Amino acid sequence: MTIFIDLASLEDLYNDLISHIETLRKKKGSEYSVAEYQILIGEQRTVEFLSKIVSTETDFLFKECKDSDKDIEGFFNVILTILHKLENEDEINIVSQKIRDSLSAHPTENSQLKIKILTNLFNSFQPKSPQRYDIFFALVKLASDSNNLEFVKYQITDIDSWLEDWNVSIQQKRKLYKLISNIFKEKQRMLSHQFLVKYLQTFTKEDSQEAQEDAVRVCIESISLQELYQSDYLLDLPAVQYLEGSTVAANSLTYELMKIFATEQLESYLQFQQKNPNFLSTIGLSNDDCLQKIRLLSLATLTSEQSKVPYSLISKMLQIDENEVEMWVINAMEGDLLDAKLDQLNRIVNVNSSTQRVFNKSQWTQLGQRFSVWRSSVKNLLQVIENAKTTQVKPFYFQTR
Repeated sequence: MTIFIDLASLEDLYNDLISHIETLRKKKGSEYSVAEYQILIGEQRTVEFLSKIVSTETDFLFKECKDSDKDIEGFFNVILTILHKLENEDEINIVSQKIRDSLSAHPTENSQLKIKILTNLFNSFQPKSPQRYDIFFALVKLASDSNNLEFVKYQITDIDSWLEDWNVSIQQKRKLYKLISNIFKEKQRMLSHQFLVKYLQTFTKEDSQEAQEDAVRVCIESISLQELYQSDYLLDLPAVQYLEGSTVAANSLTYELMKIFATEQLESYLQFQQKNPNFLSTIGLSNDDCLQKIRLLSLATLTSEQSKVPYSLISKMLQIDENEVEMWVINAMEGDLLDAKLDQLNRIVNVNSSTQRVFNKSQWTQLGQRFSVWRSSVKNLLQVIENAKTTQVKPFYFQTR
């Protein structure tokens, strides 16, 4: 947090601010009049003075003084110092908003400096101050509008804990999550998807109807994102569940298709495609891409159920030629769906580990069985060690004399 320690009086700060602007305007040969500022100060209309000078001079500073970052930053540092001498929260809100709006008006003009000034404004408030939410929102939007996406990406790592600290409303959460999701929608789709999920998590059964468009979008993304192999979490979201019973046919079909990719296998997809041959193109999906992904998912399911899988079984499950099995296994390994070794001589895939697409009662049972085997193996190993301790011949120097 930036801490402003300034022993100057408000009157001195006002005069410094006006003098700073006068000097800059003279240097640039720009017409100016400080009479209105002085009247506002004389009438002790501090908020109006700050609002006026910020809205009037920001445009001048970033257009006429764009080669002097020091002068621009100095102007805003004095503004922030005065801002934190105000005691009325409403007045602080008004001036803070004026700063945000003025800096956001032309986002591509000297965007790095504007981001720095907004960051200073953000850091000038206590970590748990509700003021930080609106400043952060403006900061993220400014960075996005000026194509500083890496800055946004760096800033959002702690966003959930920050939102808790700021005690924001559900609507504020939704607004920020949706903004971040839209920012990365084109260039970093996986990150965009993650924040769209966060956005949808804020909806309950009662207000899920409001989020139908975004619920459809998240379902389509879960299928189209080739690096996303686990999507059963969507089935727990009320906003997504609402699609299942939707009176809009496309919405319910989208839900059905998403569920196939989340929990089912190739055969279910082929049946869906046979019943709805033109549906994929209407929602922007490709049958070839979908086949590629559902085959990999089906392979993950198969290899999670048994540790030794014959090539012939994989060929049958994926409906491919047996000579293509190794290629599909290698593709699955490259996508971190499974870890395995190919026994080409015996035409068997020896599975070390495989992605568990869903985790329900049968998976708990399977895990329990594996733990029992591991427990038995460890118990036997400990017994072997104990037997070795009691039966081995002691070295000469350990024998009793």
